[in-house]
Amino acid sequence: MDATIRQTVNILTKLDEDYKSFVLDFVKLIEKKQLSEKEIRNAAYMDKIQRGIDQCAAGRGLIREIIEVAEDE
Repeated sequence: MDATIRQTVNILTKLDEDYKSFVLDFVKLIEKKQLSEKEIRNAAYMDKIQRGIDQCAAGRGLIREIIEVAEDE
């Protein structure tokens, strides 16, 4: 029984290390995805702002679009 427990612990330790590597890779992937999404949203905000500036400069009044920004941005 002692050998089985030792073998099980060795297997779980190895799987745990593989799991840690997988989790770290997955977290990095999620961070890249979130950063990409944030950059896309920021580009959309800047586009709306530029359209408002262009509209005002052309004498067509203020733009009436609402720009919603998340609290963490």
